Amino acid sequence: MSTTTPAPTAGQPYYSPRHAGRPRRLVLRAAAAITAVWVAVVWTSPHIDVGPEVHRLALFCHLAALVVGFGAVLAMDWLGLQWMLRRLDLPTLLRTTHNAHLLVWLGLAGLVASGALLGPNIGAGQTRVKLVAVLAVALNGLYVGRLQHRLGAYTESRPPWTLLAAGGLASLVSQAGWWTATAVGFLSAQS
Repeated sequence: MSTTTPAPTAGQPYYSPRHAGRPRRLVLRAAAAITAVWVAVVWTSPHIDVGPEVHRLALFCHLAALVVGFGAVLAMDWLGLQWMLRRLDLPTLLRTTHNAHLLVWLGLAGLVASGALLGPNIGAGQTRVKLVAVLAVALNGLYVGRLQHRLGAYTESRPPWTLLAAGGLASLVSQAGWWTATAVGFLSAQS
């Protein structure tokens, strides 16, 4: 049985009562899996030795994944701002961000996979900051997915301020994590 909610079509509500009580243990399992993959990549990446051609290809893939993932995050946050300014309705926001969420995850997975081939210096403080930022972005992404489902219950009314505050905080965490990882990656490439 699939646990993903298909994106609604025009005229359909976003909210699915079937997923309203999505068990926390599912999110906790996903968080544990993400953390385990993160630990495995951090542990193995310094031991992967690639030639200059593969390194250049990995760098290109890394930059392409950044464009896909971070670009989708920026678009989602821009749409969220448009909704806050009442230029977009909530069902449209949720439908669009639901569809963009996959791009964020694909970009993040591409960044992790290609980053493992770039020979990161795990002992460097900058690299550690970037790695923690990447983990924070991934775990925050799980939380954002839950928030999207919770917001779906309010397509006909204004969501409570606590839910809006949680969404704003999740957006700030996301932006901080993506910008930190991007800045550290840029500074690391300069040295």
